[in-house]
Amino acid sequence: MIEIAHTNGTAAALGRLSDAESEVMHLIWQQTPPITVSALLPHFTKARGWKTSTLSTILDRLIEKSFLRKELHGKTNHYTPLVSHEIYKEHETHVFLESVHKGSVRSFIAALVSDGIPSDEIKAIQEWFKSEVGDDM
Repeated sequence: MIEIAHTNGTAAALGRLSDAESEVMHLIWQQTPPITVSALLPHFTKARGWKTSTLSTILDRLIEKSFLRKELHGKTNHYTPLVSHEIYKEHETHVFLESVHKGSVRSFIAALVSDGIPSDEIKAIQEWFKSEVGDDM
């Protein structure tokens, strides 16, 4: 389990996100922080029909899960991610690998290969392994 540091110096285990929370975080990760509700709302009003209260509730849940920090500037809340997109992808990959493949990378790769991997992808993976492990593979 990946742990993240709270702003008060304590650590917390990184939790899972709902689909809605994940969608909000993905949009936040694409922006330059800090970000406001008014910057996020047009996207979610158009895509999901959300109102300010719905988005605010999701942002509050993300704060509770230690994904965001909220700071009040005047009358406006500004939100800053506490977890990078890269760290979250790493976490989700490990959770998936453990829950579906019992931690076996071999099982995961075998599942991918059974569906067929294009030769250019296989070549790219081989090159990546060579750069990471060396020519001993």
